Amino acid sequence: MAHGHHHHPVSGRRLFWTILLNAGITLAEFVGGILSGYLALLADAVHNLSDVAALVLAWLGVKGSQLPATKRSTYGYKRVEVMTAFVSAVSLVVIALFIIWKAYERYLEPRPLTHPTLFLTVAAIGLIGNLASVWILVREKDKSLNLKTAFLHMAYDTLSSVIVIVGGVVILYTGWIVIDTILSVAIALMIFWSSYLVIKEAVLILLEAVPPGISFDKVYTSIRKVRGVVDVHDLHIWSLSSYEMALSCHVCVTDADFSRGPEIVAAVNGEMADRFGIGHCTIQIEGADCLRPDLLCRQDNHLRGQS
Repeated sequence: MAHGHHHHPVSGRRLFWTILLNAGITLAEFVGGILSGYLALLADAVHNLSDVAALVLAWLGVKGSQLPATKRSTYGYKRVEVMTAFVSAVSLVVIALFIIWKAYERYLEPRPLTHPTLFLTVAAIGLIGNLASVWILVREKDKSLNLKTAFLHMAYDTLSSVIVIVGGVVILYTGWIVIDTILSVAIALMIFWSSYLVIKEAVLILLEAVPPGISFDKVYTSIRKVRGVVDVHDLHIWSLSSYEMALSCHVCVTDADFSRGPEIVAAVNGEMADRFGIGHCTIQIEGADCLRPDLLCRQDNHLRGQS
């Protein structure tokens, strides 16, 4: 058996400051939206509130995923960040549905925009805060699905802030109130799309599917090409978290090469880490069992048909 580990630490400090910043933005937008009667601003405030909750979940996910392995949780708590990202994305779907419902109500009963100075000031503050949040998180977004979700929250909220300001200016100068409803629905649709992408990735990780960007057949062929390997079976590839992959397999060798087992395992580990970025490999060396026909990877043509 052999194990290699690759780890990309993530920072909780950036998330903490982003949480504080967005809590202030949310409060300001709620007050501004209620006083001005501008639904798109209230929709953005609700979105920001979900951002705060998502950021708190992301922070908890970062801290949880850094907990050490135990005898009960032998991989540690790496999937805490995946579960928190999933919960956060599902909450966004609920928020989007709420925004669409309120937009429909506003379409049926339009309200004029009041306190334009207050509205524009609050919306501008929200935009600046969201831009700052994006800047804080942009270097962290590729380190985990959790932080990717947090960054997407901020990026889409920045875009929605721009939409809110543009829509408010259009209403002030043209009186076209229905744009409030249109922009609110547009914000909700953007939320739906970003949520779908995160939910899809989180579900695939939790189902232990082959990670995106990894070809089962290419991994199988790569192991077969290692000197001394006769065949491979019981090959499994999955994600421990959004930033760490694992692999297990049985590697078949001839009796003459059996004594070279540690060398072959090291070669397979190196190939997996260098070519595919798979850092946690569990490899079992076998001899005569390779002739058994019922083992998973001996049916590789059937697997290709299902990939």
